[in-house]
Amino acid sequence: MQWDPERSLPLKVLPYRSLQVGLSGEAVDRYVDDWLVAITDISPTVHLIRDLLRRGDEQAAAPHLPVEHAHPLPAQIAADLDASPDSTTDEVPKQQHGQ
Repeated sequence: MQWDPERSLPLKVLPYRSLQVGLSGEAVDRYVDDWLVAITDISPTVHLIRDLLRRGDEQAAAPHLPVEHAHPLPAQIAADLDASPDSTTDEVPKQQHGQ
């Protein structure tokens, strides 16, 4: 698990980070066999964004980026991870797969 810097389209470091979590063991099998529901090839979109950026048109490139949402965390987990307070929720995530 590690915190990775987020970057803008011109690759400048942004003032926040995202948590990167690696999976191992049973979690890998469950991810591949149970949790993964779709894979979408976005290569054409990435090529379009690259081409727009190479032409210096960041404003035209930005709308093509995928929409991202912060995953809400229970306050205790956020505290343990040293996550920012705006990513917390008082709700405990529902358990799935018989856990």
